[in-house]
Amino acid sequence: MPKSPGGALLSGFDIDRMSPVPIYRQLDASLRRLILKGTLSPGQKLPSTRELATDLGVSRITVKSVYEQLVAEGYAQAKTGAGTFISKGLDFEATPRIRSARRKPTPPEVEISDRARTIMSSKASARHGKTDPFRPGVPALDLFPVKVWDKYMMEAMTCHERHNLSYGQVNGSAALRRSIANHLTDARGMQVDPDQIVITSGAQQAFVLIAFVLLKKGDTVWYENPGHIAGRDVMQIMGANVAPVPIDDEGMDLSHAQDNHPTPTLIFTTPSHQQPLGTTMSLVRRLSLLNYAHDNDAWIIEDDYDSEFRYRGRPLPALSALDSKRRVFYVGTFSKSMFASMRLGYIVVPPGLVETFAKARNLLGQSSSAVVEQALSRFMEDGRFVEHIRKMRRIYRERRDVLFDCLMNDCAAYLTPQTTDAGMHMLGWLKNGLDDQVAHRALLAAGIESLPLSVYCLEPVGRPAIVLGFSCAPAARIPKLVKRMAAVLRDLS
Repeated sequence: MPKSPGGALLSGFDIDRMSPVPIYRQLDASLRRLILKGTLSPGQKLPSTRELATDLGVSRITVKSVYEQLVAEGYAQAKTGAGTFISKGLDFEATPRIRSARRKPTPPEVEISDRARTIMSSKASARHGKTDPFRPGVPALDLFPVKVWDKYMMEAMTCHERHNLSYGQVNGSAALRRSIANHLTDARGMQVDPDQIVITSGAQQAFVLIAFVLLKKGDTVWYENPGHIAGRDVMQIMGANVAPVPIDDEGMDLSHAQDNHPTPTLIFTTPSHQQPLGTTMSLVRRLSLLNYAHDNDAWIIEDDYDSEFRYRGRPLPALSALDSKRRVFYVGTFSKSMFASMRLGYIVVPPGLVETFAKARNLLGQSSSAVVEQALSRFMEDGRFVEHIRKMRRIYRERRDVLFDCLMNDCAAYLTPQTTDAGMHMLGWLKNGLDDQVAHRALLAAGIESLPLSVYCLEPVGRPAIVLGFSCAPAARIPKLVKRMAAVLRDLS
């Protein structure tokens, strides 16, 4: 069948990105409205999914799914090789009744709280289901020792007391807290009482608990800019004034914060490997931060999200290891070092607040499994955790090097890769006026994941970049993926 001319321009509507209504629902409702009003006449061709996705700045998959729904309900017809057309012979007076008979009734509009509206506008996301390279923060799941882990899980399930099948302890397994305390002494130079540790279902629950316990509406939070997305959004949802603090060569710019923002209740920082720029906070800056917090009765959240993976030299001790005044909440997670669906993390809580945090955890949802806690404790005590970390360091170093070399060889005209001595991702600073959001969407449509640097920012940082995770990309696949990336960026340029 010969190809038909291009479809309707559809200039009569746009996507409202500030709306709590999902993008696919906005697009679906707009197309139905144009069909029912007769603006789109029977037999008229719709624009291709690629054209409409480009015009609206949305995913092609979103447009495709809306078209498929219209076809399934009889509003449109798909003709192979020709495109999608408005169905002929529609009775516009009857169409609404046809739709209500074939679909579940649309729920009435519900008034939601201001807090829920803030949640709807959050840029935090998790890629559910299959994850493709180069999604940041995803470990090498294909290399995790599943059979070994299964053994520990089975032992935790079948222990003679079967107490692990109940709710567990209010602040988490005592055995796991001891294992974590020993690990922090060995790996991060911290002297931690196991009773200070509260187990969480990952770092995100830790940030929710800290915000819930410590923040009042209107309190100021100094927050790294760019910085961790979901933690930032939690503070905003709690009604805090989240004040962006830029990053310089030594880490969080305290002078800028003091000159431009009110005294904070909380200070959020990733000193070991800044998220996402990769800077390591200097010792002088760490001491200055601790002194400021003590002098101003401020609390510090130290997010040590991927400190296990350092590829040159030894890391500085954790900020918490220098904290003699006990102003730091140290947050750790096993989502990066092991796997995310384990749903285990922890907070090292300053003395005097442990019971409050344990009860808050219980009230807001315990979430973690006593079975998994027991299995992880044995996994750590038997040396399996350290063994896995050492193996992953070697593999991630190789993947980092391959990705950097391939980017330099194939993508140098479109981006400048930034070397990194730690972590699980690197930055690609875009050239030629490329927008990082546009580049991210185009790469995603080509099967390549990334995150735009701008989603980490409360204020622009001046240069656009994409964040590329190398830990989940097998070294043998990286060259081909980067060549595909180069083709996408070339088309955009």
